[in-house]
Amino acid sequence: MARRSASGDDQSFAALRSLARLHRGPIALANAMRVVAAVLPALHPYLLAELATSIDEPDRAGRFLALLFITGFAHFVLWTVADYYTSIRINPIAYEYKRLMFDTVWGEDYQRFVDRPSGKVASFVNDIRAHVAALWDSAHYGFLTVLATIPVYVVLLWTTARGNAFVYVVFLAAAGVVLALVAGPVNSRQRELTNNTATNTGRVFDSYANFVNVFSFRAHRKEIERNDEQLDGLIGDEIRFSVALSTYWAVASVLIRGVLWAAVMGFSWYQFDRGAISFTAMVVSVTVLLDFTNQYWNVVHHIGEWIDRSAAYREAYCYLFPGRNIVTDPPPERRGKPSESSDADVGPVAGRLLHSIEVRNLRFAYPDEPDRLVLDDVSFTVHRGERLGIVGRSGEGKSTLIKILLGFYRPTSGEVLVDGRPVEPEELAALQSYVPQDTSLFQETVEYNIGYAEPGAADPQRIRQAAQQANIADFIDSLPDGFQTLVGERGIKLSLGQRQRIAIARAFLKQSDLVILDEATSALDSETEARIQESLLQLWEGRAAIVIAHRLATLNDVHRIVVLEAGRVAEQGTKDELLANPGRFAEMWGLQRAGLN
Repeated sequence: MARRSASGDDQSFAALRSLARLHRGPIALANAMRVVAAVLPALHPYLLAELATSIDEPDRAGRFLALLFITGFAHFVLWTVADYYTSIRINPIAYEYKRLMFDTVWGEDYQRFVDRPSGKVASFVNDIRAHVAALWDSAHYGFLTVLATIPVYVVLLWTTARGNAFVYVVFLAAAGVVLALVAGPVNSRQRELTNNTATNTGRVFDSYANFVNVFSFRAHRKEIERNDEQLDGLIGDEIRFSVALSTYWAVASVLIRGVLWAAVMGFSWYQFDRGAISFTAMVVSVTVLLDFTNQYWNVVHHIGEWIDRSAAYREAYCYLFPGRNIVTDPPPERRGKPSESSDADVGPVAGRLLHSIEVRNLRFAYPDEPDRLVLDDVSFTVHRGERLGIVGRSGEGKSTLIKILLGFYRPTSGEVLVDGRPVEPEELAALQSYVPQDTSLFQETVEYNIGYAEPGAADPQRIRQAAQQANIADFIDSLPDGFQTLVGERGIKLSLGQRQRIAIARAFLKQSDLVILDEATSALDSETEARIQESLLQLWEGRAAIVIAHRLATLNDVHRIVVLEAGRVAEQGTKDELLANPGRFAEMWGLQRAGLN
């Protein structure tokens, strides 16, 4: 389980600091080159003033002209080298951070995926890289360069017009306080806008992804109206943010144009008029003011960008990883392949089911309803080579039991044992092949979707063999691009039955010791179902199989049946034994037969 911070939920900038420490060498070198490159032009006001006052001294004017060229050219060289270095060594760090975030999301528990809209999660994961890159640009190109040049300006003014140096120091302190106060509403408005924008992005994704439902119910107007309602709210959020940002810029403009310019120009003229400073010193003061104004607008712009991006980044990060520093608390290691072992081994082997799987005294309640047991004291055993059917009405706990056997959840109490050894959810996930009732496919090729059962790149010949075993190879060959045909979003180009046969082909390809089927032939016609049933018998051969059945007629090939009622095992036995004794299974069997008649 991921560790959570005891100091609060916001670990967003702690993660960035940890990331910076991991790459402190390259970052330090890039910053050093940028600082030196920024300092050189800061000397130009002094050099220009000296040049302007050397009208009668050609040699002196030549020296200062040469210094202007040298410092300008050196600035260009260092700045360009720093740009190339940043492109090669620094910019990829943001992509590595995105890689870490993507991996960390996949390291989360199954419940986290259930609780959060996938579109919003995807939007945040994609956006964070851009936010981090923008924060680096503001810090590196904005704040760092200004902080490097301020001491140069202060020294120049202290040696030429000391009073003006004091004016700058006071202005910087006062402006920092005022801008910080004005920036507060900008930050809060941006976080609200970021959250609602991501929600709308997820909603748009969900709307288009469910286009079949929209067309089925002719609900185009409903989708448009719902999106319009969200956009109206977003427009209000955008206006409030823009007004706060405009106020920030207006205050910044008044500070520089109305306060600093009046103070420096007026005080410089006052000192020159009284003979307290030379004409050169006054030129230096005014030149520094003009150059400082450019730097000031640069830093004000980057402060605004920092406020904008930091709020967006913090909102996204805290939604994805509350209370967690993903740099110091990385995701679990990638799941390894099941251990290689022969069926002759007699001891328990990780990743293999050699003898049996046992569910013992299993109880489970969902995290959001911890007081309501969905499964209560469920126990059964399935031996290798045995097929167990699980039946029950809707809502009795069948799907929940499957989720536990798939490793999606940990039992609230009780345990699952493989060959007499308790196993973790990760190992359960590794030793089974699962064929769901409704198969969702990637928007990739048929070959990719079947080969997804393999941990690495699957052999095309093995994929074809699995497709033949699932009775779908002939159909795939008839497609325009054969196994390279794209199946569309979620497999929309294929029928439900065709998607199920691809899922069955995956199970053939994986060849796990445990096969779990959730009404795997429910969407097939009778003829295809009969052919698939023969393939399933081959798939089950020598393996443990658990079959969830809604149509009881599909249980003809199982050895035993477990009947769930209200999350408990109501009865279990062979099909003939259960039909011979009046009970829940006999009742369901009678109802289904009556429905057929």
